[in-house]
Amino acid sequence: MKQTILVIDDNPDLLDIVDAILSEAGFVVAKALSGEDGLNVARNLRPHLILLDLNMPRMDGWEVLKLLKADTVTREIPVAIFSVRTDLKDKIFGLQRGAVDYIPKPFQYDRLAARVSRILEHA
Repeated sequence: MKQTILVIDDNPDLLDIVDAILSEAGFVVAKALSGEDGLNVARNLRPHLILLDLNMPRMDGWEVLKLLKADTVTREIPVAIFSVRTDLKDKIFGLQRGAVDYIPKPFQYDRLAARVSRILEHA
């Protein structure tokens, strides 16, 4: 069975790029353009991993992470922060709040699938 990755990001072009990279690597990719949509998809789909952007309108990634970890349906789903924020404080904050990894943007295309595979191996 293929593993499902949910990518939550407000940039549709980036979602398409990540979809292409991870699909080629054998993953099933679900996409959400907002935190609210991402929460709904996560609850219904229960993906194997969530890649979560921080900078989104209305509900930012920190709020999404908090709600995912507070929900009995989604709390065990590993979440990797996927963000242009590369400040060490943000990385530490995310890991302390339950994220399993912090993947900086921009990312190297050839390493993204490998990093996702590594996260899933340890989840």
